[in-house]
Amino acid sequence: SSYSFCTLLANAQIKAAKISRNSYHMDTPHLGRHSMETGAAFSPYQSLYGSPSRMQMKHLGEGIGMTLLEELEPKCSLWKYRAPLSEVRELDTVNSKYSDEFMVAGVPWRMHLQQRTDQQNGVVYLAVHLQCVHTGAGGTYGHFKITILNRDSEKSKGKNFHCHFKKPGSAWGLHHFIQLERLLNSDVGFIERYEVNGEVIPCIQIEILLKVIDPGVDGTYVFGQLPKPTKSTHHKSTINASLAWPEQEFTDMSFVLSSGEAIRAHKCIIASRCPKFFEYNNTEDTVTLSERMNKTVFDLFLRYVYSEETPEGRLDPETLIELYQLAAEHSFVNLAKKCLELCQPLITGKNVLQLITCDSVMDVINSSETTADSPLQLIFLRVLTTNYDELIQDTRFDDIPGKLNRKLSLIMRSKADLGEISFNPNVQERTLSQDLNNLSKTGAYSDMEVILPRGSSIQLHKVVLRNRAQQTQHWEGSSYQFPNEEQYAFSDETYVAFFEALYRGSIESEKEPITPELITLTLKMDSELELTNQDLKKECEAWADKRGKVEFIKKITHPASGRVVSVDKKLIEKIAQAE
Repeated sequence: SSYSFCTLLANAQIKAAKISRNSYHMDTPHLGRHSMETGAAFSPYQSLYGSPSRMQMKHLGEGIGMTLLEELEPKCSLWKYRAPLSEVRELDTVNSKYSDEFMVAGVPWRMHLQQRTDQQNGVVYLAVHLQCVHTGAGGTYGHFKITILNRDSEKSKGKNFHCHFKKPGSAWGLHHFIQLERLLNSDVGFIERYEVNGEVIPCIQIEILLKVIDPGVDGTYVFGQLPKPTKSTHHKSTINASLAWPEQEFTDMSFVLSSGEAIRAHKCIIASRCPKFFEYNNTEDTVTLSERMNKTVFDLFLRYVYSEETPEGRLDPETLIELYQLAAEHSFVNLAKKCLELCQPLITGKNVLQLITCDSVMDVINSSETTADSPLQLIFLRVLTTNYDELIQDTRFDDIPGKLNRKLSLIMRSKADLGEISFNPNVQERTLSQDLNNLSKTGAYSDMEVILPRGSSIQLHKVVLRNRAQQTQHWEGSSYQFPNEEQYAFSDETYVAFFEALYRGSIESEKEPITPELITLTLKMDSELELTNQDLKKECEAWADKRGKVEFIKKITHPASGRVVSVDKKLIEKIAQAE
C-alpha cells in the first residue's frame, strides 16, 4: 500500500510523515524547477506555474535531458530522460533534481530524483518519482511505468503505477527505486556515455511510459494495460498479459491466514497459475494457509500471480526469503530470481545468524524444496564462510540447521566446493500468457458463456474479459450472445482464436497460424469492445503491412472510425491470396 507525506517548500525542507515499503506519494506545490535544489525560500515574484530563468537539468546537447520517443495514443506517450551522472552525484549535497517539463494529454509533467538512505541498514538508494506539475479540479489519473535502463534489458529496473495526482505538485514513485552503489557501478550496465560537442557525458537513462486516463460515463476509471512501445530501448520479447491486482470483483474463493483474515481471489486464475493450492485442500472455495504465512508475503505473491510484477523497493530479508520459497514451490522462476537478487545484499555477517535461526527462514531452509546446493543455501554459505572466524564464536552458531551446517563443515574442511549460484535449467518459468492461454482453451471455472452468431458457445471468465475489453462490463448476467448479423458472420474457429489471443495478450500462437479472418475480427473487436491491450491491434497492422494486405483490410473498415462494418468473404479471400 502507498502512504503520503506533505512537503512544505517555504524553506525547502521535507517533513516526512509516512513512508511506504513499495511506493511513495508526495504533494508539493510547484515552486519552480530548482527551488528544492538550492534550498532557497520561495520568492513571491516567481510565477507559480511559470518557467524560471534557469533550467535545473543542464542542456548539454541534443539527446541529453528529456526526449519524446513515441506517441502511442492521443493521451499516451513514451519519453526518455537522460540524466548526466554528474547531476545524480550532486544529490549527495542537494535535496532534489528535476527533469525538464514534458506534456502528455495537455498536462505538464517532470521527473523528480532524490537520494534516500534506508534507516535500518544504511543502504543509499536513488528515489525516482513522476510529478504532475499542474492539474485541474479533481486532479489527473495516470497509468505509467518508470524504467531505469540497463544495457542488458533483463537487468533494467521497471515499475508500473496506477495513481491519482490530486493537485499540482503531486508525485508518485519509489523511495528506494535502485541501490545507488549498484547504479553508479560502471560494470553493472546502467551507465551510458554520449559524445556532445566533443565532450563525453556519462548518463543514466530513465524511460517513462505515461497514459492519462479519462473517467467513463459512470465516473469510474478503467486502467487496462499500457500499450507496448515500438521504439523503447527496454523492449523485451515477453508478452504483456497482466491482470489488475487487487481485484475484488467476481472473486469466488478465499485464502485464509492463521489470524482468520481472508484474502479473496478467483478460482480460474489460481487453478491455472498455482494448481498446487488445490492439491493441498479438500475444498476449492477456501484454502487455509500455513500458520506462519505472512500477509505481506502472500499479497506480493498474488500480485505476481495476477500481473507478473516483481517486488520493488525496501523489503526485509525475511519477507524476501519467504516469497522466494513460495515462488520456487510454484515454479515462478523469475520471481524467485528477483527475490534473491534483492535479498543477497541484505544478508551480511552481522545478521546472517539471526536470519538463519528465525523460525520462518528455518522452515524454508529445512523444507524438502531446499537442497544443499539451492541458490538460497549458497547465498547463506557465502556469507558464513567469509565471516567464519567471527561467527563461530557466536552462541547462535550451534543453531545453524543440520543441512546447512553439514555443507558448511565440508566446505571449511575443503571437502566440498561452494559452487555457483544458479537455478535448475530444467525448471521452466510459468508465464501468465501461457497459463491464460490454457485457461481459455479449457474454460475451467467459467462464469460467462459467450454464444456465437452460428449458435455454438464458448466458456469464458469475467475477470479476464473486464481486464481485456472495457465494453464487456455491459455484458450482464452469465451469458452474452453476438447478434446473428452479416457483420458478425465470422467462423466459430476464428472467434475461438480471437478470444485465445485476447487471453494470452498476443495474436501470435505457437501452434495456430494467423489468418486474414482473425486479423479482421480482431480489428472489429478492438473497435466495438474497446480492447485495453493495444498490442493486439498493432500486431494485426504489422502482420498486414508485411504482407502488403493493408489496403484490402482498409476496404472492410470505415475510413473515419476504423470500425469494421461488414464481412466480405471475397475480400478476405483476396487478402489471403495477396502477396
